[in-house]
Amino acid sequence: MLIKALLVGLWAWFNGGQWVEYLGWFVNGAPILSGTITGLLLGDIKSGIIVGATIQLLYMGQVTVGGISSYDKCYAGIIGTAVTIVSHQSPKVGLTIAVSLGTLGLIASNAKMTFDAIFVHMADKYAEKGETKLIWIYNWLLPVLTSIIWYGIPAFLSVYFGATYFEGIMNSLPKFILNALNAVGTVLPALGIAMLLKQVYNGKFVGFAIIGYVCVAYLKFNIIAVTLVGGACALLFWALGLNKLVEGDVDDE
Repeated sequence: MLIKALLVGLWAWFNGGQWVEYLGWFVNGAPILSGTITGLLLGDIKSGIIVGATIQLLYMGQVTVGGISSYDKCYAGIIGTAVTIVSHQSPKVGLTIAVSLGTLGLIASNAKMTFDAIFVHMADKYAEKGETKLIWIYNWLLPVLTSIIWYGIPAFLSVYFGATYFEGIMNSLPKFILNALNAVGTVLPALGIAMLLKQVYNGKFVGFAIIGYVCVAYLKFNIIAVTLVGGACALLFWALGLNKLVEGDVDDE
């Protein structure tokens, strides 16, 4: 468990510190990706994909305004997935864990940004002297290194020490509380999808939503089959030129 905890801690450090800005944002912004890699590091990539995808459902409609998010993606996607896997909880319960950790992670991210402001003032002093060669140390290196405090260490402790205690706590909870956690975990993905629909809703596409509902509720298609049907609808929509027709309708309005 020590090695796994160290690997998850390093992964959280890389993810939260964004060693490579665009790669870090790409992975950090998608729990399904960060969760999959977390599962791989823990030796259970299947659970990582399932838990990460479940968390993604909630946050897929999340909109970041001015660089500020309503949750911390590293805490939700990595630490949430890791704690769920090592404590042998279901993805539904894992989602409620991720929500709590994602909110808690806001404290860490805000503390990180506040602390990193110190390095900005240090860089200003060198800029005033014209010594620009050392500015990268304060603008990039030190913030990345200190990210281990806000992300790496909490992830390590959560996996190495938290799993046993958390599993014991979950096993000692009354059944009605566990049922409530599962119920909340079932509803939250619907909330995420609703948030996404609010952003992209167009009355002209309601028919496709109905097709998807029929496939799942009545025809009992699995997720792969529904994905293929959705992909086929998208290809037909493009091949028949319906996208240009819809765009033309929008322009006319």
